[in-house]
Parts: sequence; C-alpha cells; structure tokens
Amino acid sequence: MPSVGTTDASGQFACATPTQRTLRDLKTKRKGQPVFVLGHVPERKGQEATFELFNIRLAVVKFSDGATLGYDPAELLLPTEIDDKGVAYFEIRTCSVCEQYFPLTAEEYHSEQEPTVCPDCTA
Repeated sequence: MPSVGTTDASGQFACATPTQRTLRDLKTKRKGQPVFVLGHVPERKGQEATFELFNIRLAVVKFSDGATLGYDPAELLLPTEIDDKGVAYFEIRTCSVCEQYFPLTAEEYHSEQEPTVCPDCTA
C-alpha cells in the first residue's frame, strides 16, 4: 500500500543540513518535497522533481512534465535553500575524492570557502 509521509511540526519542506542531505536521511517525508534526482534513468539524471509517496521501498517522484518514477531515497538530494515563495534552490557539487554528487547546506554555500569533499569522505 503506498504511503505518504506527514508534515513536520513546522509544516515546511526540508533543506540540506550537515546530517540530512538526501530524502533517505529525513525521518519525515512530505508530499511535494523538492528533490534533485540522481539515479538510474539517464534522461532524468540532474533534474528537479517533487516527492509524491512511497511504494514499497521506492520513493515515487513527479517531474514537471507529469512523469512519475521510483527512486531509492538515497538518490534524491535535498535543496540547499527554499525561498519565501517556495522556490527550491539546489547547489550540487561533485566530491573531489569519490566523484559523487552532494548538496551544499545553506551555511556551506554562503561560507567563504565551500567544501570540495562530500561528508562521507571527510568522515
């Protein structure tokens, strides 16, 4: 049975934090959560979408053209910031060590020196 996460106490969509950078990291997933798609479908890689629901172990996301696909939640990166109009901004970087994509947090993006290594490689 498909399920949709409930909203958090603030009712807001999530942005990348030092401990939560992917949809998988979130304890509470909210329908409409903006995400940046990595994943297994080359035509959709690097596109923005919104989380719709969970179907078994996959997060179903909807693209602006109406297409829906299922992804592992680890393949869905969170936005860096969401403005007061609800527009999500993604600052995605490639790790200089493992060459995997990772989103910057708002603090990292606005700092004088952005990280060049993903959190997994710095640990």
